Amino acid sequence: MEPQGIWFEQCEAARGIEDEFGTQKALEYLVGEKFLNFLEAAETHTELQEELPAFVAEVKDIFEHWQLAAYLEVARRTDRFDAGIYDDEDPEFVEEERRADIRRCAGDLLVVERAREWLLGDEEA
Repeated sequence: MEPQGIWFEQCEAARGIEDEFGTQKALEYLVGEKFLNFLEAAETHTELQEELPAFVAEVKDIFEHWQLAAYLEVARRTDRFDAGIYDDEDPEFVEEERRADIRRCAGDLLVVERAREWLLGDEEA
């Protein structure tokens, strides 16, 4: 499927989700899952980079600015790393998991900040 077809169908699905389950669920689906994943993939795929402005326009058409701003404040936030869940594990393994968690969190923070730039832009100031 062409990139435009993918995000267009996802936007249509988000409209249905919003009607059926509410705005929060639609935001989680479209922005928290689909748009953030699209942004990550666009880093290495030119054809996706070209589609970003149109995808952003459609997302902005579906949601109000304040809804996007509020959602992006909590998008991809996770609980703090808990070494206690690894009680019976080798300390080296626990340290590897802690570092992997830091990398995931840093990556999530960066992609959410890029999403904020795309979806909120100058309107945030």
